[in-house]
Amino acid sequence: MSIQIAAWFTEKIKDKVTVQFQAHGGLLDGTMMSGDTQANTVKFPIIGRTEVYKLTGAIERVPVTGTGLTTVQLTMDDFEASDWWRVQDAYKAGPNEQAALVTIITAAIRRKRDKIKLDALATFASGGAGVITIGNGTAVIDIIDLEQARAQIAGTGADDTGEVQVFCMLPAMWMSQLKFYKEFSDAQWVGLDNSPFSKIQRMRTRTWSGVHYIEGPDEYFAGKDGTSLYAYMWHHDSIGAETPWNKEAPTITQETIMQGSPYLVKAGLGGAAVGIQAAGVKRLDFLKIAKPVRPAVLTDEIPAG
Repeated sequence: MSIQIAAWFTEKIKDKVTVQFQAHGGLLDGTMMSGDTQANTVKFPIIGRTEVYKLTGAIERVPVTGTGLTTVQLTMDDFEASDWWRVQDAYKAGPNEQAALVTIITAAIRRKRDKIKLDALATFASGGAGVITIGNGTAVIDIIDLEQARAQIAGTGADDTGEVQVFCMLPAMWMSQLKFYKEFSDAQWVGLDNSPFSKIQRMRTRTWSGVHYIEGPDEYFAGKDGTSLYAYMWHHDSIGAETPWNKEAPTITQETIMQGSPYLVKAGLGGAAVGIQAAGVKRLDFLKIAKPVRPAVLTDEIPAG
C-alpha cells in the first residue's frame, strides 16, 4: 500500500539536495507517430499510395491499384525503476530529500522513454531497411549536411501539410558547433505555440528551416567507433512509438518482510517503437568533437593594382 511518509525531522538543507548529473529525459515525447493499443500489442498504420483512374463509361470492375494502408504490429515491453529507502533515512528526511529521491526515479523512467525511441531509430538504420546515412564519421558536422538530410525528407512530399514535423536530436557539442553559422544561431527557439512540447523540450529545441533540432545529453549518442557519433533526423510519421502506460509518479511502499522494514520506491512504463518509412529517416555520421571549431570564412582576393 502506498503511503505518505511524514517528515519527523526537518533538516535545513541549503537550496536543494545535490542530484548526480544525469539526463532529465522525456526529450522525444510527441516526436513520433502514435499507434492503436489493444491488450499488450500496438499497431502502427503504414500509409502507402494510390492513384486516381479515368472513368471509361464501361460497366467493369474497379481497377484497384494496390493497398494504400497497411499496419505493423509490435508486442510491448514493460520496464520498472526502483530503489530502497531505509527507515533510518526516511524518518529524518525533509521535503527536499524526498523530492530528490522522486526526481531520481522519475528521470530514469523518462530516459527509458527516450531510449525506446532512439533504439528503434538505430535498429531501423542498421537493419537494411534502406535508411540513407549522410557523412562517414571523418568530418565535423556542417549546416550543409543538415540541409541535405532535410531536403531528402522534404523531397518525398512528407511535409506537404505545412506543419513542422521533422525532428533531429543532436549532441550538445554538435549544437554548439552549428551556432557558428548565422542561419542556425538566428533560428527561433520553440515557443508555447509548439505544444505539446514540455518546458524542458522547448528549452533544448531550436527550429530552423522546417526542422526541430533537439539538444540531447551525451549518453544518448553512440557511434561505430570511438571517434564518431551517429545522430538521426526523422519525420514524425516515419517512426512509430507508443507508451500506453507510463507511471512517472513513484509509489512508496513499506516492505515489512525485509529487515529494518525499508521503503520501496517504484515507477514503471510499457512501450514499443519501430521504424516505418525509411525515406523519412536519415542517419548522420560525423566526428565526435571535444570543442567547437570556428568554420573557415571565405574571402575574395583583390587583384593588385
